[in-house]
Amino acid sequence: MKWNTNLIWLGGGGIANKTKIVKFRVTPEEYEIILEKAQKANMNLSRYLSFSALEKDIVVFEDLKEFTHQLSKVGTNLNQIAILAHQGRITCVDVGEVKKVVKDIWQSLTLLMQKTRRTKG
Repeated sequence: MKWNTNLIWLGGGGIANKTKIVKFRVTPEEYEIILEKAQKANMNLSRYLSFSALEKDIVVFEDLKEFTHQLSKVGTNLNQIAILAHQGRITCVDVGEVKKVVKDIWQSLTLLMQKTRRTKG
């Protein structure tokens, strides 16, 4: 399953009195790579380079829209089942498909958390 969104978790780093200017040279190719990474992290270049140089965590969760959409669909289905059960319109509910979807979502979330730990560690 592949997810689709950008959500960023930034470990550490707050507002500080930044009075020093740091300059260094890179090739045009290096600049493009660094700029792309900063944009992917939804950070300006200065903040991205500061976090990178100080070895602060930059974890970018991509593709979460599909994840949250699937989770929302499961919740909607469960609510519909609960309403029908309370109305007495259904008595025996087969939640096998719901369990499968929840298991898939759980596995994907677990994999995402493992990747995050590897990135941070």
